[in-house]
Formats: sequence, structure tokens, C-alpha cells
Amino acid sequence: MIPTTELAQQVINGLVMGGVYALIALGLTLIFGILDQVNFAHGELYMIGAYATFYFTGMLGGVYFFGMIFAMLAVAFLGLLYEWLLFRPLRGRGHLPAIISSLGASIFLWNLALQVFGSIPHQMRTDISEITINLWGISITVQRLLVLIVALVLIIGLYLIIMKTRIGKAMRATAQDPEVAALLGININRIAEMTFIIGGALAAAAGALIGPIFLIYPAMGLMACLKAFVVVILGGLGNVIGAVVAGFGLGVIESLGAGFISSAYKDFFAFLVLILVLWVRPEGILGKTAKKAG
Repeated sequence: MIPTTELAQQVINGLVMGGVYALIALGLTLIFGILDQVNFAHGELYMIGAYATFYFTGMLGGVYFFGMIFAMLAVAFLGLLYEWLLFRPLRGRGHLPAIISSLGASIFLWNLALQVFGSIPHQMRTDISEITINLWGISITVQRLLVLIVALVLIIGLYLIIMKTRIGKAMRATAQDPEVAALLGININRIAEMTFIIGGALAAAAGALIGPIFLIYPAMGLMACLKAFVVVILGGLGNVIGAVVAGFGLGVIESLGAGFISSAYKDFFAFLVLILVLWVRPEGILGKTAKKAG
């Protein structure tokens, strides 16, 4: 029988990774749900967010929180460049041109990072990365706890923006029918810009939060992007709440599988769950239609 404490420990670890998956996937699901475009270069925003936090923290005297905020701002601007250069010229031309364009951007940024930062992984240390809290036999570092807290705050903040603000209502209207939204006076280009800015900031936050826990290296965004696509599909294409539920669920499943079966199959569990869920529910856990924005 599995000890309760060990089970709880793995669940907590899974929720931490689930928060990271959810943050990355939210950008993807917003872009697809609102703009009907697929971004395969999203993982590079996560990677650049980790590197940017590492360097900004060093330049700002080791203040990790300021480093994370500056990284989110920088990568949000990079997300805006994505929209201007990669996706706006291809809007309305189907999925394939955007997919090819984003794949090219992914390869370019990956190789650029390899040239700029080198192939040797970087390790980011913060004042809280080594502090451990023990409660009822469960150990968690303050950094991991911070990942969970910040992820939840950002997720709640995004939900409030989408549901309670004018820009959020405009985003939902664009997701439902962009042509009608444009006829009603909604600036589609502005909505697209805001969508990519939010997606970039969330991806950067994920990279900033995970940087002090794992190593930072140029290819770190590749598997992260694949996992994020798994989360988006599991949650239902374009469904924001579904992406959050699937992100945390996938993190817990991976952690339990790695902890009680084998860590060598950690990535295998994600794709196995995807296959099983799509067998039973092809539209995803909370998916209704392919263009549902949440």
C-alpha cells in the first residue's frame, strides 16, 4: 500500500509542474481560441523567459522578483513581435502557413539561443530556492511553493481580465465570430496584439518560475511546448478553463507515474493520457467546439 505522506508529496510536486504547464498552455489556447492560429514557437518564449530572468536578476543585484517582472515585460514585447511579423501577415490563410512560419521561428530562436547563451546549461539560484518547508511529513522548497502561488494568481488574474474587462469581452467576441466583432467596431489587430502579449508574459512567467528549480538551456522549450499542446488538446481546443484543469491534472499524473512507476517514463505518461482521453472524448475534457474561447 502506498504511504499517504508519499502520495501527498507526489501530488504536491505534480501541482507545481501542473501550474507551469497551465501557464504555457494558456497562451497557446488563447491564441488558438481567439485568433484560430497555432503557434509552435511558443516554447521559445518560455525558454527566453528563463534566460531573461537569469540575466535580469543578475543585473538587478540578485532581486529575483524584479528579474521575473522585467523578463515578463521583455517576452511580452517579443510576443507582440510574433504577432506583427509571423502571424498578422498570414491571418485568414488557414493553419498551415502559420504552422510552418512558427516552426521556422522556433528553429531560428533555438539556434540563436544556442549561439548567444552557449550549450552549457545555466543554473539560477535565488534566496528562496534552498529554503525548505516541512509540514506533516511533506517537504517543499519555498521556490516550488512560489511556483504554485504565482501560477494560481496569474490564472485568476487572466480569468478576471477575460470575464470582467472590456478588452476581455472584446476577446471573447472575437473568438466567437471575428467578422461580426469587426463590424461591431472591435479592432481585431489590437485584440491579436493583446492576445500575444498576454501569452508571452505567461510563458515568460513559467520560465522564470521553473528556472531556479531546473537547469536553463536552449532546447528547454521544445518538450515544454509539446506538453503544452497536450494540455491544450486535453482541455479542449481554445478552452481556457479546460487548459488549467488539464495542466494541473497532467502535472499530477506525471508526478505519480514518475514517483511510483519510473521517472524514465515521465514524458511517456503525458502522451499516453492524451491518447486515452481522445479515445473517450475526442473534443477534450471540457471542449465543446474547436473555436470555443473558454
